[in-house]
Amino acid sequence: MTSLKEALTWSGPAVVVLFTLGRAESALAKGAFDLVGTRPDGVAHFEISTESWDRSAVVQAYDLTFEESRLNDPELPGYLGECLREASTHAQGIAWLTFEGAFHFDHLFADDIADQVYGYCVTGDEPVVVWDRELMKSDRWKREIGDVRSVLDRNFPA
Repeated sequence: MTSLKEALTWSGPAVVVLFTLGRAESALAKGAFDLVGTRPDGVAHFEISTESWDRSAVVQAYDLTFEESRLNDPELPGYLGECLREASTHAQGIAWLTFEGAFHFDHLFADDIADQVYGYCVTGDEPVVVWDRELMKSDRWKREIGDVRSVLDRNFPA
């Protein structure tokens, strides 16, 4: 895929996939993504089974859908950052944005999928959203995603 927009709209409307990993067992409340004067056009929630995983954490997934034209809004990355902040705080852990199909327990925040993650927030830290595919392919971004992996390993050890 050559652009972030193509990656988010490959199956129709733009779908921003937001995952949380943390201690909170409940999902975010309805309307939790109504932030800073905006909201997604739709929200779907999915609980991810951690039965076969060796860490004690709860994983949730949210599909935030947007009309394709909204991807051009220069305020959207900032809004997604606020979504990450809200989600990580609620989860008491980590929230991140990744492309559809990029989630697998063996590859969370690993080098081989770093270019599939375009945002993250660790509870209490500032959210980071990258809206540029070239930056997502950089060594710098790979190091940042590796730092998130260190948080995962420290706070949710195997």
